[in-house]
Amino acid sequence: MISDKLAVVDSESFTRQVKQGDLQNRSVAVKRILSCHTFNDEAFNREITFLISVKHKNIVRLLGYCANTENKAMKHSESGEPWKYVFAEMRERLLCFEYIKNGSLDRYLTDELRGLEWHTRYQIIRGICDGLVYLHTEKGIVHRDMKPENILLDDLMIPKITDFGISKLLDGATHAVTSDPTGSRGYCAPEFIARGEVSTRSDIYSLGVIITELVTGCKDEPHIQNVLRRWRYRWNESANYPPFGYQQVSKCIEIALKCLSDSPKKRPKISDIVSMLNTMESTKEHITNVGNSPAGQISAYPWELLEFDLLELNFPFEINKKIPCSLQLTNVTDDYVAFDIEMMGILRYCIEPEKRVVPPRSKCNVMVTLQPHERVPHAMVCKDELFILRCAAVSEGLTAEDISEDMLNKKSGKEEADKVTLKVVILPITVD
Repeated sequence: MISDKLAVVDSESFTRQVKQGDLQNRSVAVKRILSCHTFNDEAFNREITFLISVKHKNIVRLLGYCANTENKAMKHSESGEPWKYVFAEMRERLLCFEYIKNGSLDRYLTDELRGLEWHTRYQIIRGICDGLVYLHTEKGIVHRDMKPENILLDDLMIPKITDFGISKLLDGATHAVTSDPTGSRGYCAPEFIARGEVSTRSDIYSLGVIITELVTGCKDEPHIQNVLRRWRYRWNESANYPPFGYQQVSKCIEIALKCLSDSPKKRPKISDIVSMLNTMESTKEHITNVGNSPAGQISAYPWELLEFDLLELNFPFEINKKIPCSLQLTNVTDDYVAFDIEMMGILRYCIEPEKRVVPPRSKCNVMVTLQPHERVPHAMVCKDELFILRCAAVSEGLTAEDISEDMLNKKSGKEEADKVTLKVVILPITVD
């Protein structure tokens, strides 16, 4: 018996219901495709037979299907006569897939400081790439709708790609997006949005967005140094050090940026991506044999000038009260380092000091105070609040008054400069 478990997804041309059911004492996922258009039964059966042959550990298996057709009386809206009906042939297909318990990837996407550990995220990235290389190179399948909702996770958090080829089962085989097109827009390649073009390279663009989200928790183009800084902060806070986390994070961001090229020709093939990961892992294995293992905290990366005791500023909000948050900066170099802090958002803060020159191997305390507000900030406002701290190595003898924007700007060609993003978290006071 099939029991309602999951959501119903609707679109203009068809509806697809996903339910959980039992088949021969095993749980299965049943997807219901209902269309008022005409199915080409021969083409449908041929495509189903082909999809059933797709077998890979990172692909959700299609186990089989059943079909039903009936005539349904429907009002003829164009006639303008409310009593006039026409009979439409309604084709129903039930597709039976293996049931994946842990749900879809979108439920697990968070930023670097919380959520899944890095080794799990990397395992997911690697599994998605392995599944996609199988679809592209061994089966010649273009997914057309790669997104976190179409990547399921099993009990071991192994990713399994689903919904590949479903759009070709409908009579509109040119659909590039098989479910809710608005929900997939953030993953669609520019050439599909502009011209409706679909290819393996459009899947690669979607993969780039997914990798970015897995590494950083958001779709924004990643700033590699900030991403590495936040992961190092988390690893040090938890004392959970992945031996090659730096190399893996760096390589994944590098791959994601290549995938996100506006030009399809400049995006790598999935086989090239897997080759890049294999090369990194074989190099990693060589280093492992040498006996390289982390000991103590991970030290600052060579390009870091200042270390931060916080990368998120937490403000336990109370109405009409000033809320302070202390931030400690440590100069980890043998140079003098100048910095300034700029607020990006709409809430009011007082920063003391806003700029300063920190001597070598010294600390500087910065007090950031959220000014009194009469209302609790809206969640969307808090989401966009952040501070940008720019810093650069400077000559001895400079003072805070000497610090200029050009001095701290990496775009001016200054090599020893850094830009750090500090996120804001507004914590509402809970009343017991």
